[in-house]
Amino acid sequence: MIIRKLFGSIILIALLFIPFFSDAESIRNVTQNIERLKMISPPYDFALIGDSRDGENVYRQLIQRILEHKPAFIIHLGDMISKPNEKEWEKFFKLSEPINIPFFPVVGNHDIDQMKLGEKIYLNQFFLPKGKTYYSFMVGDVLFITLDSEKEQCRIANEQLLWLENTLIHNKENYKLIFLHRPLFVAIDSLKRGKAMDRFPSERDQIHQLFIKTGVKAVFSGDDHRYTYQKVDGIHYIITGGGGAPLYATKERGGYFHFVLVSYKGNRIEGKVIDLKGEIRETFIVE
Repeated sequence: MIIRKLFGSIILIALLFIPFFSDAESIRNVTQNIERLKMISPPYDFALIGDSRDGENVYRQLIQRILEHKPAFIIHLGDMISKPNEKEWEKFFKLSEPINIPFFPVVGNHDIDQMKLGEKIYLNQFFLPKGKTYYSFMVGDVLFITLDSEKEQCRIANEQLLWLENTLIHNKENYKLIFLHRPLFVAIDSLKRGKAMDRFPSERDQIHQLFIKTGVKAVFSGDDHRYTYQKVDGIHYIITGGGGAPLYATKERGGYFHFVLVSYKGNRIEGKVIDLKGEIRETFIVE
């Protein structure tokens, strides 16, 4: 009996000290991945990819390229799948199996298809903070905010807007970064003009003014299948939608498959746009 109890105690202690790698490394467990980042301090890198749906081979290659750079985490800017169903999500997670670092999803229009059922299916795929499609987290002294541009169909409104205002106003970090699927501003030749957040210009401008007022440094989005950079009223707006979905522009206008590697140095952010071949196509600096 004594030996049995002693053996049971040893097993219990062993279990307590075994790291739960299967959960910690799962890209589904966003809440746990946020906890994993609390020990990170600058300098660090993170990767951005957007709009990988319908581009399995490209997405697989880009993930391989991303992991070669050893970033601390990955943010996907939405449209991970084509249509919201369990089979599509199963395929996405299978393609994403090589990812062994924290992963943070941003909901896209294809991910939920603007349906309550689509949103429910999406929420079943990830363990999200408070079960919301929008959330925030800190990495060192940088505030990361992911938004849901699909809940109100190209608007940030109601409960989400109140949460956004409160989160931005009550955080005094030097670097505040926003991530959402639909861009606030698109290029003049974009096929997404009038279909992104500019569908409701006055509400888009309200959000932009909130960003100015609260010191947001940069806004990253997808949806437009290309790379675009522009600076509006001091805020850097970057579109990175070249993760595998059909391209919407010529190569000269950012229409190439890519991801963005972002380096936070502690006093500034440096971005590199890297294509399928691993070549740097564009760079930007956020100070």
